[in-house]
Amino acid sequence: MTERSFLFSMDQDRQKLLEDFITVIKDLTDVAGHISRIEENKAQAASLKRHELLDGYIQKEQALILKLRGLEQHRIRLAKSLGWDSLTFRQILEKAPAEERQMLTPLFQELDGQLSHLKGAKEAAEKIINVRIHELQVAIARSEGSSYDNSGSMNISAPRPSKMRDTYV
Repeated sequence: MTERSFLFSMDQDRQKLLEDFITVIKDLTDVAGHISRIEENKAQAASLKRHELLDGYIQKEQALILKLRGLEQHRIRLAKSLGWDSLTFRQILEKAPAEERQMLTPLFQELDGQLSHLKGAKEAAEKIINVRIHELQVAIARSEGSSYDNSGSMNISAPRPSKMRDTYV
């Protein structure tokens, strides 16, 4: 094998690895978008008190998180094969040749945007769900005779409301 054919082969191998890496980045972006939409749906269901929908959303989300983990493991293996072991996206762009950097920059920006959107959607869903949980805790506490003080803390030692009423005969 001549040096020229070896270099050509090496370039083809790198090109294939890079194409696979790009595909994984696109897939990661797509899955992050799907999870964001599920988080938004969870927030909407919770805000509309449609709690029966949450289990379905959570199951879909769990499946997508498993897919996300698998894609991330694949991305790590490909990055290592490309010589980008343990590098951040910013570091990859600094190290990559100009042609690769030109292909990767918009993909990394899109993934970063989806991850930021996912973070915001997740935080919003958590806040709404936590409010609903608190409302349920208050309702349960009231039905059991407990009460809450003005700070929102449950007062378990509160006397149970009496069914006896002051009435005039």
